Amino acid sequence: MSEQTVVDSLEFARAAREICGSMAVASLTRLQDCLFDTGGTVDFRLKGGRDGRGRPVLILEVNGLLHLQCQRCLGLLEYPLHLSNTLTLLKRGENPGAEAEDPNASDFIEASSELDMAALVEDEILLSLPLVPRHPDERCQSVLSTRQHDGAGPHAFSKLAALKKI
Repeated sequence: MSEQTVVDSLEFARAAREICGSMAVASLTRLQDCLFDTGGTVDFRLKGGRDGRGRPVLILEVNGLLHLQCQRCLGLLEYPLHLSNTLTLLKRGENPGAEAEDPNASDFIEASSELDMAALVEDEILLSLPLVPRHPDERCQSVLSTRQHDGAGPHAFSKLAALKKI
């Protein structure tokens, strides 16, 4: 998506429009602090429609591969991104009611006549990222090097235990 795409979210949902595209990861400025590097792209699809209760909704799907930084070894962590979310549109000041407390309910956003597609995609990516990204133990360099070091020589506490016996 080379240019900024802005849509009227209510009209988009009412007309059941659909838009697909891709964005360079480097263009997602708020995501930069979470990344190891800015290579790659993310693909998205936004589809408008109505839910079972007739309310306008946007269905957003985002796929791609992000390069996050493992918080254990600080190395590259390839994070496959596959997210799908239904966003129920609310008019300004409208209250979602008790449904907002239901963890299985769709998310709510305020309808906008100028909804920035790139910002919406970036918001959903940021919300889906793990709080502390890290490799599984069997693939993390930090854990592997600790295991190799532990097997290479005596533990520091084994020396203390030997002194205690004296």
